[in-house]
Amino acid sequence: MQPALSIDRLVDTGNVRADDAARVVELWDEIRRLKREKNAFIPAHNYQVPEVQAVADYVGDSFELAVKARDIKSNLVVFCGVRFMAEGCYTLAPQTPVYLPSLQALCSLAEVDADDVAERQDFLRSLGRTFVTMTYVNTYADVKALSDTCCTSSNAAKIAERLRKPDILFVPDQNLAYQVALKTKRMYLPPPEPNKFHPREYAEMIEPLIREGERQGLHGNVFAWEGACHVHHQMTVEDITRIRQQDPQAVVIVHGAGKPELQRAADAVLSTSQMAKYVDSHPDQSRYAILTECGLVVRMELEHPEKQFYKPCRLCQYMKATDLESVYRTLRDEPAEQRITVPEQVREGAARAMLRMIELAE
Repeated sequence: MQPALSIDRLVDTGNVRADDAARVVELWDEIRRLKREKNAFIPAHNYQVPEVQAVADYVGDSFELAVKARDIKSNLVVFCGVRFMAEGCYTLAPQTPVYLPSLQALCSLAEVDADDVAERQDFLRSLGRTFVTMTYVNTYADVKALSDTCCTSSNAAKIAERLRKPDILFVPDQNLAYQVALKTKRMYLPPPEPNKFHPREYAEMIEPLIREGERQGLHGNVFAWEGACHVHHQMTVEDITRIRQQDPQAVVIVHGAGKPELQRAADAVLSTSQMAKYVDSHPDQSRYAILTECGLVVRMELEHPEKQFYKPCRLCQYMKATDLESVYRTLRDEPAEQRITVPEQVREGAARAMLRMIELAE
């Protein structure tokens, strides 16, 4: 869904400085002209700044953007998100040049070494576990290529339900792994400390938990990776407690990448687009606390001025690396250093996992 935004609205709400308004409108006009001339497509993630979302052809969450990438018919793409998203777009549409407006638009969660994932897979096989590797899309293509399927926060539990193996190696977000375990009645096996995986020690830690899950009659296990989104991992139960004390009637919604204790304290655990749809579909509810990256909360405030949004949110420096000027320059110049590609042998494996995700989720 693309929000309808005017420059007056963005200025009135403090999202654009009055002194910058004329330049924003000029850039909007130039970007739209170039899109028409070049038959370009601009997708934007829900966390992008509103003036970028306003000029995008599609705004959505990671899963929605992946589906759009699969069906691209344009001559080029300027992807307003972070690098793993642009990689995913190229993975599913290799015939289309894909550009990233800022090479600083990375993701700390995605910094996973594919060799470490392969080592963990070998370790689980050595234990005789029957498992699949399920990878959050917040990873780069070489890790996706090692996976049986990808997932996003909007479909992780659904996809896990449809897998036919009892155990899941879930990479790389430990908090989303917890949600998957909870919703699919599997035992959550906490990860080792980052950069401290020792096979014997880890086996000794998880063995009693596996036995306890069997005693409880659970369906299997979720082996969590030692990663977390730095934005969502900063949020605390104290954030929710303060909101509850201030306004007991406010609906508290957290992202699936939040800590387990945060998920337990919330009224709902949803993906970014699910959050937006929840607010759209509950016109009688007027007050919310949305615990995710602030870009989505800003969008909700713009779309629902009649509602109040408490903002115990956090900013993602990587999502904010893209601004309107960088989108314009990238679309105008198509700089070679900002074109995102993936080696073909890696792309094929990553595409298989991403298409499997779409198949299982739809």
